[in-house]
Amino acid sequence: MRNLLLVATLGVMVTVPQIQEPDISTWAAKDAHQNFVVAAESYADAAQSKEKFGKGADPYDAGLLAVDVYFRNDTKFPVHVDLSTIRLDVDDPNGQKFHLEALSLARAANDIAHPKGPPAPTARRLPIPFPSGDSKQQEVMDKLKPFTLQSDIVPPGQTIHGCVFFDMSHHFDLVPHASLYVPDVKSVASDAGLIYFEVALGHKHTP
Repeated sequence: MRNLLLVATLGVMVTVPQIQEPDISTWAAKDAHQNFVVAAESYADAAQSKEKFGKGADPYDAGLLAVDVYFRNDTKFPVHVDLSTIRLDVDDPNGQKFHLEALSLARAANDIAHPKGPPAPTARRLPIPFPSGDSKQQEVMDKLKPFTLQSDIVPPGQTIHGCVFFDMSHHFDLVPHASLYVPDVKSVASDAGLIYFEVALGHKHTP
């Protein structure tokens, strides 16, 4: 049975369910050291992705991989994570290695709003500019934003999470060979950064 929190509003007692965060310390897809934990859940399954993001904002249909990243701070001070340097390292079984940068929210929304379909295996999507003032793109951005990380600061004793997106060009079969790389994590109380975090996406957790 869920724990319920009693709240008094204008003299009326109402019950509000408390949201229970998952215990990421038990997940297989995680990296933990120096009292900080990075865990990840990837949406490389079409049905799972559609269930989470809904119709019209599903990154899977556009060949994008959504990764829900969790940061747990068990230190005594706030920790800053540089979200702009997060990347996906893919070790192709055929011997090739790829380093994919996380897409901006605008870039991800543009690709979802205007999908180009599966490219040829050797083709690479060019970083051409997308049109500004695109109402369809803005609609997708509005739908995606609640799923994304809203802050790059993790308060002490707390967990934050949100999705980052990578252009897999529909090659979701490579996700089990990919690792989320988070290189720039630093306590606000120190000039020295924490050791980098690397989370293998091939390791699945049981909800």
